Amino acid sequence: MKRIALIIVLLIMLSFQFSAFSQDKSKRDSVTIAGALAPEMNVVNNRLYLKNAPVGKKVEIITIIGNKIREIQIKSPNDEFELNLPRAIYIFKLDGVVKKFVVK
Repeated sequence: MKRIALIIVLLIMLSFQFSAFSQDKSKRDSVTIAGALAPEMNVVNNRLYLKNAPVGKKVEIITIIGNKIREIQIKSPNDEFELNLPRAIYIFKLDGVVKKFVVK
């Protein structure tokens, strides 16, 4: 009797999709806030590329030990900036979005 109950429970569990355990990266990257896309940041070859950035806000660049080394004023939603940073790991903050980048 216990085996039959165990088999039934296992079959029921296998018939459900456990979406809580699967993470869809595309859904995480395109988070919407009040109908607007969240700002996206990317650092390539010591250049900061912004997409959907809020105009008038500032990007904060912080070292991994917590020292703020630079603030960049955003003038366009899709923009790019030359960073000229030494090789290290940095934290970038912009309007609630925090990302870690390695500058090589």
